[in-house]
Amino acid sequence: MESTIPQPSTAPTTSAQGVSVSAPPASSTVAATAPGSGVAPDQTPMEDVVSTNAVTAEAIARQNQTVVEEFQYLLEKSQQLFAGLRDLPPTGSKQWQSYFQKTFEIFAKLWRFQQQNRFVLENSYGLKRWEVGEIASKIGQLYYHYYLRTSETNYLQESYVFYDAIRERRYFNEISDSKNPALMIKKLRYYARFTVVCLLLNNRDVISTLKDELSALVKEYIATFRPQDAAEWLLVVQEISAFTDAEKKLHPVNSAGSYLPVARRLQNSKAISAALDKEGLSSTKLKLQEAILVGNSHNQIKFSELTIDMYRMLQSLEREISQIRGTTDMAAKDSTPSAVTSAVAGGPSSESGSSINITGKEEGAEDAAVSQRRPADKASKRSNPHKCLLYRPTLSQLMVYLATAFKEVSSDSAILVYISADGLKRPAPDHSGVKGYHGGILTNSRKVTDHSDPEQQSISHCLHPGDLVPFTRKPMFLIVDSNNSVAFADMPRVFNHPFMSLMSPTEYPDSVPDTSQVGGLFTLFLHAPLLAFSFICGIEEISPDTWEQCSGLITQAECKIAELMATATLEKPVRRFLQDEFLRQFMIRFALCHIILKAHVAFTEAKHLPTSYPPLPASILESHEVVSKVRALAVLAEARCFEFDDPLVGQ
Repeated sequence: MESTIPQPSTAPTTSAQGVSVSAPPASSTVAATAPGSGVAPDQTPMEDVVSTNAVTAEAIARQNQTVVEEFQYLLEKSQQLFAGLRDLPPTGSKQWQSYFQKTFEIFAKLWRFQQQNRFVLENSYGLKRWEVGEIASKIGQLYYHYYLRTSETNYLQESYVFYDAIRERRYFNEISDSKNPALMIKKLRYYARFTVVCLLLNNRDVISTLKDELSALVKEYIATFRPQDAAEWLLVVQEISAFTDAEKKLHPVNSAGSYLPVARRLQNSKAISAALDKEGLSSTKLKLQEAILVGNSHNQIKFSELTIDMYRMLQSLEREISQIRGTTDMAAKDSTPSAVTSAVAGGPSSESGSSINITGKEEGAEDAAVSQRRPADKASKRSNPHKCLLYRPTLSQLMVYLATAFKEVSSDSAILVYISADGLKRPAPDHSGVKGYHGGILTNSRKVTDHSDPEQQSISHCLHPGDLVPFTRKPMFLIVDSNNSVAFADMPRVFNHPFMSLMSPTEYPDSVPDTSQVGGLFTLFLHAPLLAFSFICGIEEISPDTWEQCSGLITQAECKIAELMATATLEKPVRRFLQDEFLRQFMIRFALCHIILKAHVAFTEAKHLPTSYPPLPASILESHEVVSKVRALAVLAEARCFEFDDPLVGQ
């Protein structure tokens, strides 16, 4: 009699990802036994079934062990490469490229591998959710550091995608239950890094939530472990609060208390381009290639090593992010990091078993969206200038970065040096006869020599105008926000290359709110003129319609200044700066800042106004047409702190 024979299971072992790990198939029949054995010809003896199951279990165990070993290799390799990132030179354009390439590739393999083998790794290796979160966090850090190296905002968006997924999927939630201080620090650092990314993306809602969650986690960390670094983490929370409060003080709200929209990155203006792009027809267009941003003011508002002035200037040197939250822009990443994005977009998700990528979109929909965006992005992609962020650098560090930027810049490109720092004036007369060394900007002094002259120490650690002269062999654009900014009005002109400096007021009227609590007013004008206008006028609440009309008037004023600059008598080297979109925006907003402050009743002295070298002509800074726009802006915003020489102008 034939009977049904129990078989070892041939069904695939399905992981939590929905990816199958198939066991080797066993034979469905066994040869007939010898006559007289007492077993039906088509029936398998029980000892053979047990033996076959044992062989299959052993094969599965070997396969699982192979998976674990491969994962351990990828994990160890990724950790080695990630640790090596800190040893890469901070300067130089291409020295780090190949290393980032290798690091992204290994993390792409690691991420996809743990997705495809999550079930095996959880059961045979003991993979924890926080370990998956740590991998995702490192990928987020990779994208952020690649953004800092390349200045391409799409990579900043990718960093956000990974950090946001960690929080949404609660990868680090079990850490609080583990009572492990080292793991708790990992979680706190993740929150701090995510906050920086959200700040740069101006995601106010998420920042507010992260701040509250981080504050609660720090309190829990201190209460549970009583660590030695408690004061440091309390300072982190305090810095985030001060940073966000400074932004709140500047930003008017509507009647419902919601913040009104402000453009913080470069937006293309067809009117300005039409007026000024013709400047590049007769010669090769000048392009801003390198930017060095320095923050060294006393009692700066900062978070991590990013001061609020550096934060604003950094965004002013980037084009507006055209990407929607949670998407990947493959066309804008034809180079290194696409390996990670491909691995993430192509792989299934974690727990649900459904085919979901890290962004939370369905795989097919993601691919379709990417293919639809690709041609447009390729056509519109234009690079941002490369930026170096220097928080409280020493003079030697600053000079190294200047020398490297000078080396990288081509003859048809420019260097931007932005300095937000305390000034230093030489107290005693300088009888050396050397021009350009009568004082300047303080840099950080890490060591103080015993029995040294404090005055001599300060002068030695000061960046003088003359220190920049060797680097003016190539086009240089200088912005100084300091109480001694005018020191750079005496800049020696040794080489016949384009040079321009924009300098902040050296003092502000007592009636103006304390700018130390909100960052530099001059920097704010260059970053977002309407916010600066609202601040000096004390505007805290305004209707959305009025705000939009005010924004339109600012745009009209900027366009009019651009038209005036196109026809004004400017030095030929200076005129070349108008060929670059970023530099022309700074020049236009400098003129607008001068016109607005001069019309304000509190800014009555020359030291209250910004200056430039070479100076812009009066035909721009005293234009009746621009003044009429400012007057219309003051009337619309009901700002009663302005006086105009001709009340009928523009009517």
